[in-house]
Order: sequence, then C-alpha cells, then structure tokens
Amino acid sequence: MSSHSLEKYKKLLAKEPQVNDKYVIIDVKWLEHWKRYVGIEKSDEEKVTEPGPIEFSKLVDPATAKNSNEIQLRSDAVEGNDYTFIPYELYKDLVQTYEQNGPEIIRKAIPQGEYSAVIETFLVPLRLRESRSSDAKVKQIYRSRRTKIEELKKDICNEFHITGNSNYSLYASTDEKGLNWKLIDERSDLTIDDIILTRNAFITYESRVVSAHNASSSSSPRINYTLGSSSRTHFTPGLCGLSNLGNTCFMNSALQCLSNVPALTEYFLSDKYKEHINRDNPLGMKGDVALAYGELIHEIWSGKTNYCAPASLKKNVARYAPQFSGYAQQDSQEFMSFLLDGLHEDLNHVKQKPYVEKKDDDGKADDLTLADEQWDYYRKRNQSKIHDIFHGQIKSIVHCLTCGTAARTFDPICFLSLPLPGKGKIRTFKIEFVRLNGQIKTYEIKCDEHGRVRNLVQEFCDRFQQKKKKISETVPMETDNISKSDEINQDEEEEDEEEDFTKASDYDGHQPKPEYILAAEIYNHRIHLQYPDNNLLTSILDRDQVVFYEVPDSLKIADSEKILMPCTFRDEYYHNNFGLPIYLSVPRHNCKGRDIQEALQKRIGDFLPLPSTESSDKPFYNAVLITSQGYGQSNKLLKACLDDHIDFSRKSTSLVVDVTSSIVEKYKKQEDEKRSEKDHTSSITSGIQTRSQQKRSTTLLDCFKYFTKKEVLSDDDLWKCPKCNTLKKATKKIDLWLLPKVLIVQLKRFNYTRYFRDKIDLLIECPLQNLDLSQFVINPNEKAKAKYNLIAVSNHMGGLGGGHYTAHAKNSNDNKWHTFDDSYVSDVNDDNVIGKAAYVLIYQQQEQQS
Repeated sequence: MSSHSLEKYKKLLAKEPQVNDKYVIIDVKWLEHWKRYVGIEKSDEEKVTEPGPIEFSKLVDPATAKNSNEIQLRSDAVEGNDYTFIPYELYKDLVQTYEQNGPEIIRKAIPQGEYSAVIETFLVPLRLRESRSSDAKVKQIYRSRRTKIEELKKDICNEFHITGNSNYSLYASTDEKGLNWKLIDERSDLTIDDIILTRNAFITYESRVVSAHNASSSSSPRINYTLGSSSRTHFTPGLCGLSNLGNTCFMNSALQCLSNVPALTEYFLSDKYKEHINRDNPLGMKGDVALAYGELIHEIWSGKTNYCAPASLKKNVARYAPQFSGYAQQDSQEFMSFLLDGLHEDLNHVKQKPYVEKKDDDGKADDLTLADEQWDYYRKRNQSKIHDIFHGQIKSIVHCLTCGTAARTFDPICFLSLPLPGKGKIRTFKIEFVRLNGQIKTYEIKCDEHGRVRNLVQEFCDRFQQKKKKISETVPMETDNISKSDEINQDEEEEDEEEDFTKASDYDGHQPKPEYILAAEIYNHRIHLQYPDNNLLTSILDRDQVVFYEVPDSLKIADSEKILMPCTFRDEYYHNNFGLPIYLSVPRHNCKGRDIQEALQKRIGDFLPLPSTESSDKPFYNAVLITSQGYGQSNKLLKACLDDHIDFSRKSTSLVVDVTSSIVEKYKKQEDEKRSEKDHTSSITSGIQTRSQQKRSTTLLDCFKYFTKKEVLSDDDLWKCPKCNTLKKATKKIDLWLLPKVLIVQLKRFNYTRYFRDKIDLLIECPLQNLDLSQFVINPNEKAKAKYNLIAVSNHMGGLGGGHYTAHAKNSNDNKWHTFDDSYVSDVNDDNVIGKAAYVLIYQQQEQQS
C-alpha cells in the first residue's frame, strides 16, 4: 500500500464523528488483522497473512438480516470485544478489495447532548399494529432515534392501507403487552427520541371516535384501552414497576434500589427537597434532575398505580449526561453513582463553595485530629441530604518502599467497590493442541491472567510432566502491575487431579516442549494471529479460539532453514472454510512448489479422512498457492507451479486446500461423533465435585478483607515520596473510618482492560441481617455503628453485552422482599435474594432502622 493511502486511512480511523456522518459497524478482529496486514499497526509476526472476507454475518441479528434498511446489531455484541466503527469512506475502499460475508451494518452519527455526536449503534425496535385490539396484525420494525413521527405515521398507513384524516391519532403502548396506551404528540418536528417510547412499543394509528367507543364498550372485555396503568384504585406504595424505555433496565434497577432507601424516599415525599434546590451550583443540574426524581418518587409511592414510565427523569439525565441518552445498555452502578452525585449537587446547601487548600500529612497530627480536619474541609463545600445518608470516610496510608516515609489521607466515599478475592487473577484458558501426529485434543489451563503467552505455554507443557513444576521453577512469571500481595492463593496454586494430563486414560507418554509450541488465534477457520512469546494474556478474550501447534523444528533457532506456512481448508463448492488450519514446514531458502506439495501430502492425511488410495479420477483436493504483497494478490494451483521458486522474503505466502464435498461431509460427521462422545462423557462426570468446587465459599467479608489488604502499587502507579522527592514504589493500605448510614457496595464483577473484558459469575455470600464490619473500622468511635442490614440489590444477569438488570428490594410498608423486573413486580423468598447475579448491594445501619 502506498504511503499516501496509509496516511489517508490513518486520518479516517482517527476522525471524530460529526452529526450525519456515515459509519459501518465492522468486526473488530477483522479490522485489527487488516491494520497489521497493511502496516497501520505494528506486528510481531514475520509475515501477516491477508485478512480474508469482511465478516458481518456474526454481528447481525439474524431476525433482521433480510431487510437492508433495518439491519440490527446482535444484542449481546460488545464494543471493542466484537465490533467497532469505521468511516463509510474507508469501507467503500475496502470492499473494492475484500469480499463481504453477510449484510453490512451502516449507521449515522447523531447528536449526543448539545455539543457532541455519537454513532447510533442500535436501532429502536418498534411494532406497528393495525389497531389497539390485541388480535390485530403486527409488523416488527427498527428505526433510528432521529426518525420523524410523521414518517412513523406513513409507515403504519402504508403497511395497513389506512387512509388517515383529522379524527385519527397516533397511539403508543406504555407496556410491552399492549394493554395500556397513550397519545403520541404528532408535531412534524418531533422524532422518536423526543417522545420517549417504551421498549418495543406498539404503535397504532386509529380514529379517536372508534377508540372512545372501544374504551367504553362492554362487548370487548379483554381489551384495555385505558390511558393509565390500571382500573384499580390502590396498590401497595412502592410496589410500582418502571417501564423499559429501550434498554433502560440498568436505570430501572438503580432507581428501584434507591427508591427503597427509607430516609431518601421520606425526604422526597415530604417535599423538603424543594426548599434545598440549588439552581446556581455549576456542578449541579439546575435542580432539573432533583425535581424529576422527586416527581417519580411521588408516583412510585402514591399507591395509585402498579407501574409508571420514568421518561421525564431519563430525559433530564440525558441532558446533563449524554452517555445515558439513547438506547444502549449501561451500568446500573454508574447510573446510581451519577444520580446520587447529581442529586447531591442539586440539593447542596452550600451556595458558594469556598476554596479550601488541603494540607499534606506532615505526620504530626494523630488519626482522629487529621480525619476531623479533612472531614471539616469536605463539609465546608458539601452539605446535603445525600451527604447525610450515603457519605462516609476511608483512611488511606502510603509507605515508600525506599525510605519508609508514610502519608495519610482521609477521603470521603459514597460507594465502596470491592474486588472479588483471588478470582480476578486466575483465568482458565481453553487450548486446542494440535500434535505433530495430527491428534487434536482440547485442554483447560489455569494461569495468572497478567502473565505472558510464554507462561501459558510453559504451564501447558508442565501438565505433561509426572510431577508438576511450579512456574517459579521454570519460566519466571512476567506480569504487569502485580504486587506480592496479589500472588496466587496457595490453595489455587495446588494442582488438582484433573490438571495432571499424564493421568488421562488416553495418555501415551508424549511430553510437548515449549520451544516446539507455536501459539495462534484462529478466527473463521483461518490463522488470525500468531502470538509472540511476550504477548500479554489479558489481550486474549474468553471467546478467542487459541490453538497450540506442535512444530517439528525448535522456534528458538534464530535463522532456521525451515519456515512455517499456514494452510487453510475449505469446501470446493461454496469455498467455506472448515476445520482447523495447519502449518506446513517447508524450506526457507530455495523452496519450490514441489517442496510445498510434498509437505502437504505428508501431513494432510493426519487431518482429513482421505482414502488410502485414489479411488476416482477426480482428486480429493486441490491446493491453491496464495501470494500477496500490499493489496496485490495472485492465486495459482500448486500443481501448476511445482518447479517455480517460492520467495518468502518479500511476500506473504499461504496455502488454501479446496476439498471435495464427500470428504468434507465425512470430516464433519466424524467431528459431530467426537463432540457427541465428549458431551456424553461430560454428562457422566458432571456430578463429581472436584476439590476446587468443595472449597469454602466466598463471603462478602472476604471481599472486605481483600479491599483492606495492604498492596504494593504498580509500576504505573508510582508514588511521589516527599522525602525522596521522586516517584517511588510504595505500599497502600485502606481502612474504614466514618461509616455511612446507608452503605452502597459494588461487587467488581467486570474486568476491563484495553483487550480483555470479562464478567465474574461467582456467588458471594452476603448476609441479609447483621453484616458486621467492625473488624475493618479503625475509628474507635464508629465500631458500635458497624452492623448493617441489607435493603436492596441490583442484579446483572447474562454477559457483558446482552445482560439484563433487575432489583430485589425490601419494602418498608409490608417489610417483605420483592423483585422489580422493569414494569413487573413480584414477591421473592429471602433465600433467593442473593445469587450469582448480585452486583450492587445497599446496606442500612441497624441503628437507622426502627
């Protein structure tokens, strides 16, 4: 590729989106591969293979694949993990060179707040309905948030052949079942985004006269045309669901948790908050969010409705926090944190915040004096009901590891984010091992996720030794930002029986060696990436297919006479890839096509079920030699260039083998049989508990112990020691000092790095009563207040992208636990309040409860 084109594409990729700019949602793995291939990003690979067709089929929601104007992204797709965006201008150039699999996903940038733009990832799902009758015809559609209401009206009229007139109006359901309805404002300048609709709402266009008749008619008792929630006059206050306005379950979960904090709700129901609204606070939201929240709390606790739509609050929040606008899934803890911070600033009694210079710790004052002094600094700028209920104080002390100098700070907190002990460090990697003899077997290897690929390879090879070696005895574990206090727990380090591969029934004594293992990532049955030894394990995602290839020559030889050529299999008719690709060992210098053919013939029988002799005139496979340089590519039948010299020095060379349908079918049948046999074996052994499964369960107190444990700060977080007057390695210790009346705890279930995103589905045992934190409180005056009872839980079910939020909360009127799942409220047994989905916990001090 020319340097001019390279610079052009770099600029396009770095471009900030502007309103109405066109973008294409593209597979992030494919784009990473392409950038390495053309040189936009550096690669440790000797030769980067061509990335192949642009893959859309795995990103598209299958239900929308046939309608090019309404292609929807898969709901569980995660940005950065599964997809990213490229400008349409770049995409137009790419499709000149590369084929595409599946329909392209085109989006526009739309306004986000007043000053920025965001690419609209997900379209709004809506259902057009011929009338409000429950048995009327329905059509599912997907539209941009910027779609005009006028266009929706035309869509309905065209779909159901309706001729509108002045007596007709648009109606939208306020629930997902289409039982309750509201009129839609039909002003021509309004868009879907302006009117805020329930998730997957029904939209109909109907005569107002017919509607009024139907609403009062007794001939259709099963149709409820009420524009409110229900005909009942009284419900238990607080047991009110919240309509999903389009992926707003995260918001509903957070709101239900806060709604069931008695002190906060009593404050808003009394309307005292109106006296405290601070419209001039530059850090606040002019009181808009506080007023909207107050109105919502009044509706939830009125006892007049069993569900309502938090549309006004969402709209006001989106004005000040554009990240919560639109229909993308967000985090309930982040929303809760933003809302509490916003309410605090909107209701802050301090109208003019004084400038307060915080003094450094000189070591002269005792803890009580210094803590009081720093709390007083904070109180001079922050006084609100939110502060009174939710804010506490923690002590942090840092020690320089060079000179021993210590410094203390006493910081205010509203949330405690607790790591899950020992679970964020050890990962289980699924490895497919391809032996030289063609045998392929899947293994699971536990390894510190902050290590390198060389450590994973060593761990793998160690499992084939009669006695397992520790990592420290083989390859030193090279980890980034790991402290001694974060080392693997001893019980985690112990070898489980299942990890000793020599005890497998089919073990034949083979012992692989690290220098003969090539680690690669496979994507769409092709070599996507060869992992260099120093590749961080955090860059390997859980969904990545990792394959260890055993090779005939040591990879440690600097200038080997052999080179490894990737070989991909595909069916000859559809040209669809199948099976695992393999590597062929061929001469690096003076290689001819004949050498490649011999290497292929030697190995192909180990991977494909070929007959021992050619039983037909037609060959069972044909090999195609692919050489590429930049955008130029040539494909030649291998048998047509047996005497040609193959130059590996300046070109990327690979082999594609087109296999006849009969062999492909036989191969796939064998793979299905292997899979069935494996599933059967798994079902037999599934009832057997391993030693690791029998270990003591993890409790919330374990998380607090881990949170308050002394740690060594990482190399990226060095401390400027006042005595050494330079950045130094240091230790840090956190303790609780002042306890809030209501303690909000986030369990850090999500791991995010540049490359790695994961959710930890681990059951943390959390007490509903008598959580005693006194052992973590070092302020003697606070220990008596250290007992808490649970009052609410925000739950997250599912994966990163396609998850769903609900809430469990204890109602202060009936003193029972209930589940809030968007607009639906149900009872929940005490034993089921805490599960693997528990994400944010709200505890109330016992002395605050009557």
